[in-house]
Amino acid sequence: MPDPALQAADPQALWSRLRQGLATRLSEASFQEWISPCAPLRLDGSTLWIRVPTPSTKLWIEQQLAEEFNDTLAQEGLQELRLAFHVDGSAPAPAPAPAPEGEPAVQGSPLPVLFQRYTLDRFVVGPNSQLAFAAARAVVDSHGRTSGTLAMNPFFIYGGTGLGKTHLMIGIGQALRDRDPGLRLTYLKVDQFFHEVTAAIARRNTEPLRRKYQQNDVLLLDDVQTLGKLERTQEEIFYVLEYLLQHGKQIIITSDKPPQKLEGVHDRLITRFKWGLTADIQPPDFETRFAILKRKLEDPDFADFPDVPDDVLTFIAHKAKGSVRDLEGLVTRVVYQASFMGVPVTLELAHAAFQGSSGEEPGALVPPERIYRLTAETYGMSLMDLMKKKSRKPEALLPRQVAMYLARELGQASLTEIGKAFSMHHSTVMNSIDKVRDRMQKDADFHKAVHALLNSIQ
Repeated sequence: MPDPALQAADPQALWSRLRQGLATRLSEASFQEWISPCAPLRLDGSTLWIRVPTPSTKLWIEQQLAEEFNDTLAQEGLQELRLAFHVDGSAPAPAPAPAPEGEPAVQGSPLPVLFQRYTLDRFVVGPNSQLAFAAARAVVDSHGRTSGTLAMNPFFIYGGTGLGKTHLMIGIGQALRDRDPGLRLTYLKVDQFFHEVTAAIARRNTEPLRRKYQQNDVLLLDDVQTLGKLERTQEEIFYVLEYLLQHGKQIIITSDKPPQKLEGVHDRLITRFKWGLTADIQPPDFETRFAILKRKLEDPDFADFPDVPDDVLTFIAHKAKGSVRDLEGLVTRVVYQASFMGVPVTLELAHAAFQGSSGEEPGALVPPERIYRLTAETYGMSLMDLMKKKSRKPEALLPRQVAMYLARELGQASLTEIGKAFSMHHSTVMNSIDKVRDRMQKDADFHKAVHALLNSIQ
């Protein structure tokens, strides 16, 4: 049932609290660009409708600021509040349909607001995430069975920032709730729990807090790497996990490090973390990054926005290598800028969007090593096979020639330097570059492919 106090709240007061929290989590420029133009519309039950000026603003908030909104709601004690965004000037936002009479209420705290798109079906699997995804599916499929469950409890997912750990965790939660709508399931970030613990200590009673989380069937515990040095928070987390494990309740945990490398975390907690299955997520390779972009643009959210050509996707996949979040952020910014300006998506626009977000100068010389690595990646071969003069793979000849051409064009490397890198005489290098130029003049598809690679490296 919705919180009666929440239903009686003033929409303007709720939005003011959210704005204050978001102001501490976003840069001033980002806050002014995305949050300042928004305003509260109304409160329907436990859903706060927020007016946004354009479809692009709605897209950016829902796609890129979900975590910041969720963290703010948690810190303000508004986890039960749902958010919905209405584009100014569009058809009136519909009122929520009443729940069918007699339908059981969903127990436990809701999953994070704006994280509905984090489903297992929308998780793009690559070599970097195969084990973690397979384990996630297994956790869902085996839930409720007495045999085989303990081997995956807890399920500990670790990897760098923005690689999809939270997506996988929330996806498991949504899949479990789809199978059993009455499941008592809670998503909990460690910093949120810290604030709850300190409040409970101030009241001199932590028992209600323990019981709140011990009653769950599934606990999604996010960012445990922040537990270090939080002595009392670790103690309370231990009691919650111990109780849930003893009663066969499923626990999913995420961290940016494996259990054994968590600094400042008690040994007994690390032992519990390692009790079940541990899986890591690595940065995605080029092919997986490209597939992620393709899958993202299939989302209904992008249906009314300009199409993105493959050469632009290639550029983005090469540029945003650090995390899935960076990857999705760059393509969203490109689409946003094209929509805002009323122009098609082009490589020039993608360059401008990248430079605006990264601060990189477009005219800077590109290190030859980077050119060779990205050329090999694009052609689906190892860097070693690309650089070896006597490689027995005939398919390595053309990529090697293209790499030499790009090193000359982008890196302005001398023929001697390129020859040394490939263990070739400079005259052979010059001949290879000439062959690429000749073919580019005669073969339009080849010309387009080389320029797409050139633009992606710049």
